[in-house]
Amino acid sequence: MKAVSPVCSEVEIASGNIYYCEDYSWRYHVFQDRVEAGVLLARFAAQVASEPFDMVVGLVAGGVPVSYSVSKELGVPMDVVVVKKITYPWTTEAGFGAVAPDGLYEFNREAARHAGFSLGDVEREAGRVHQYVISRTLKLRDSLDYSNVKERKVILVDDGIATGYTMIVAIKFLRRAGAPEVTVATPTASLDGALAVSKEAYKLLVLNLRTGPFYAVADAYREWHDVSDEEAKQYIEKARKGTHNTYKPQTK
Repeated sequence: MKAVSPVCSEVEIASGNIYYCEDYSWRYHVFQDRVEAGVLLARFAAQVASEPFDMVVGLVAGGVPVSYSVSKELGVPMDVVVVKKITYPWTTEAGFGAVAPDGLYEFNREAARHAGFSLGDVEREAGRVHQYVISRTLKLRDSLDYSNVKERKVILVDDGIATGYTMIVAIKFLRRAGAPEVTVATPTASLDGALAVSKEAYKLLVLNLRTGPFYAVADAYREWHDVSDEEAKQYIEKARKGTHNTYKPQTK
């Protein structure tokens, strides 16, 4: 892992394993875009990490530009993981659970009950979402094999944490794949989401920690757009070709 310059003059610790930067927290529009946020996040990670990381894994799709910058800045390999929300019937954004590539899923039982879902309904919806996750994973990384994370210290990256469902499922998936230590790093997070994720992560690193009833990941950025699979694929291909990266797809 390359040596990088510190980015935060005042590092705070909450709940034992949440490391956040007071310089960037409690404010809006602190990052130009995901790429800049990734550079700053890499420097923050290097500043607070006691040991180097072996691999960066980005959550598709918004986490991919961020993870690309982190990977390039730290000089470690990059991979990606697709985790999809289990959403309410009336929206494609808000969710009450999430599904990983191996079929692992987690959900909020109380939220599902209030939405009128039985356990059987949730299981069927999780199965449907799992098929989508498999298809998207093969489209973006050409393989369902994650043996490359085995026995490696992973830094798992997204562009932000709202509720934390997708991040929690991603952590558990990577541990099941053999990663002994999963540190989560994100440019921005809600306090509630950070607290939920911190229960599963080895450490949680966040530059822009915020509270409030109307938290939105996008509010941390001056430029914001939905990252398409095509854009994500471009970053993945650049990472594969870069001298800082050793990830190559394995057999499907």
